[in-house]
Amino acid sequence: MSIPLERIDKITNQLLNGVTKGLNIKEDYAFLEDKVTNVVRTRVNAEFCSTLINLHKAKKGNHKDLIEKLANWLIRSQNPNGSWNEKHQNYDKPSSVFTAICALSVLDVKDIFPDMSISDGILENAAKFLVEQEIAPGYFRKSEYSHSDILNADAMTAAFLVRFGTQIKNEEFIKVGKRAISNVCAQQFMDGAYPYGGPMRAYPYKYHFYVPCIHYQTVTSYYLLKCLPFVRSDFLEHSIDIGTRWLLKNQRENGTFNWKKSGLNFALYLSATYALAIPLYLNYINRDKTTTMMISKSLDVIQRQIMDGILLRWEKGNTMSFMKGLLDAPSGGFIGNYPFSFKILRMLHRIQREASRGKVSNQIIMSKLATRSKGYSAFLGTIESSTNYPDLYMTTEALDALSSIFTNGTVIA
Repeated sequence: MSIPLERIDKITNQLLNGVTKGLNIKEDYAFLEDKVTNVVRTRVNAEFCSTLINLHKAKKGNHKDLIEKLANWLIRSQNPNGSWNEKHQNYDKPSSVFTAICALSVLDVKDIFPDMSISDGILENAAKFLVEQEIAPGYFRKSEYSHSDILNADAMTAAFLVRFGTQIKNEEFIKVGKRAISNVCAQQFMDGAYPYGGPMRAYPYKYHFYVPCIHYQTVTSYYLLKCLPFVRSDFLEHSIDIGTRWLLKNQRENGTFNWKKSGLNFALYLSATYALAIPLYLNYINRDKTTTMMISKSLDVIQRQIMDGILLRWEKGNTMSFMKGLLDAPSGGFIGNYPFSFKILRMLHRIQREASRGKVSNQIIMSKLATRSKGYSAFLGTIESSTNYPDLYMTTEALDALSSIFTNGTVIA
């Protein structure tokens, strides 16, 4: 079975057409606005910009004018301290995650279009901000309101610092990036899973995030893969390999992931997971002959989640999946070393997610779980809707991963 590049191209174009419906183009800048949330996110625009760069490099259209306008908007959105803000309905603060992704996108633009004369100072300020967020070796403050050691944030920070540091020959940036890589790989479980966060509780949360997560397994691995061209390390390669093997082990023959094995409730069923897995499978293709089939099966799942050109936030549910989810909720909810009462709340949250993903709406309908000022909602890390909905956030994340397959930036063994 060959790699289904035509299908990947078709789905990429379908999502691209859906995303561009929310495009606001001005005289010298452009940005995407989320029509569901009415929020303009820097990360969404950075991933959209990187997608267009990947397609431009692969000679799939001339996107230079739009790339330049998106880059102008991103540069204008940068804070004086070099950061970019994470933004949703109730939050708008500097973030290591958003800073790393935006900086990577601006670096992409600078590399492919040197005539745009993007200053190194923009990227140096971003790198300095990220370096300043290091709490302990390789452990970075995720944002102003999240001081947990979140491994995908460390991996994103590493991806930018080792690449930019190598480019400008800045040893400090490279060393800090390598520390981030070492921290992520050192915390990987023996079976290949990366915990979402480190084992220690940190502000403002009541408990740790030391649990495996299928979605963030793909995110963390995807950004570690971006480090490989700049940090050739057997330790890193082995970590990515066994992490990919863990994903394959937890993906069913029909392409859906076995979410019962995923312990981070707020990331259950996130649809971009299937797109992020594909570059990892391509990197692993010579080590496991089932990867080609699982790429095709992953595309099947992605196709079923598209609504008017946008991915639904969560993998669709139905009556049968709801019943199975009810049976799996105790097993998934009890993952992790938590007090019994909290495990019960986690189990109930999973049941709520099963009900929510089966109901599709064109808007976010806030869950009572997330609107209470105290209790379990205080430990949720994202907006919690009581219905499934078309999600620009998932869509641009998927587009970034899918479009990377057409460029030399994807490592194909």
